[in-house]
Amino acid sequence: MDIMNELKQSRISLGIHVIAAAAVGWISSVLGGWLAGMTGLAVLMGCGYFSEKITKKKGMKWWIANGLFVYLMFWLISWTVFINI
Repeated sequence: MDIMNELKQSRISLGIHVIAAAAVGWISSVLGGWLAGMTGLAVLMGCGYFSEKITKKKGMKWWIANGLFVYLMFWLISWTVFINI
């Protein structure tokens, strides 16, 4: 049952980071420049803190695998889509 709990926590963290990255991707396409980058980093740190509180997971390695990479990838994809619309 521990594996199922771990999978559930990973999905929660991924969901939080994907939704935030899509929103920040749209904001980045509207703002542009260094302000978009600072906004994106601030939201990334907030998402990391929020998902850590919800999942009760701590550790940089877990957060990098279940949040950081996904956030950066979806931020880039959503920004690319919104900038080309």
